[in-house]
Amino acid sequence: MQENQQTEPQQEVPEKLSKTKIAILTVFSLVMLFLLAFSCYGCSYQPINPPQEEEAIDVVARLANTSWQLDETEGTPTLSELYDLVLSSISFSGRDAGLQQLDMDLTLRDEPSASGTLLFVPDEGFGFLFEGDLLPIQVVYDVSRDGNTETLTLVGEESNGRMYYLKI
Repeated sequence: MQENQQTEPQQEVPEKLSKTKIAILTVFSLVMLFLLAFSCYGCSYQPINPPQEEEAIDVVARLANTSWQLDETEGTPTLSELYDLVLSSISFSGRDAGLQQLDMDLTLRDEPSASGTLLFVPDEGFGFLFEGDLLPIQVVYDVSRDGNTETLTLVGEESNGRMYYLKI
């Protein structure tokens, strides 16, 4: 005859981690944190490469007869190269045949409207002509990979400040 054995549920005893395992886990978590933090930065940083002449013609065609609004989600940016004026919006005119430039209507905050010119300079990219002066500002046009979002960025060459514009 078999004896009735009642088995009590056994409680698992948590295993204590040795100092070696703790050190390995700590190093692993720090490496993962470092990779996550800086891989995002590395993916988002894109050096500005001036467009070739064919690309410039395409960009001018895309920008012709469009309007752009300053993205102020992270505050109101200004550029010292633009005399710290708040450039609220940019409207491009129609394209001049054969030229790689566009006239711009500029809406300034708390100032009268002004005009400028987007000008392609070979080996330098798009420049910003304002009140007769070529300002040390690069103008960069970009389209998202899915083609749904277009951005225009003014980049100060001295301050490295950026003003982002979204297509209206």
